[in-house]
Amino acid sequence: MIGRWMELVCSVDLQPTLEKVQDDQLLEFAEYSLLRDSADAKMYQLMASVRGRQGTVADASFDGEAELRRLQDASQRMAHLLQTSCLALRRLQLEYQDQRLAREALEHQLAYVQACLRRSMDSFGKF
Repeated sequence: MIGRWMELVCSVDLQPTLEKVQDDQLLEFAEYSLLRDSADAKMYQLMASVRGRQGTVADASFDGEAELRRLQDASQRMAHLLQTSCLALRRLQLEYQDQRLAREALEHQLAYVQACLRRSMDSFGKF
């Protein structure tokens, strides 16, 4: 069942959804859920591919798998923390200026993570 789920989720064209995210458009719940599931499926697909290239069996881990699993867990945790932080800030009923500051602070956190991703992936070379 999990293998079929991964196959289905990985086969979905998420380009329109990714474009909405890049254009700062709000995703509907179904799009959001699909993006979350796709992110997980792609990570599992990457781990299985690397494991297969190294010739390790499905139950064995490869060098770096623990880091990928921690990254996946941290990404889910960060998404949860963003949601709960925004909820807490909304409950404070901040003045406009503080709302702007909160939005900037959170957006800068994400920009920092994106910049780290781009710098780190640059070491892969161009593909």
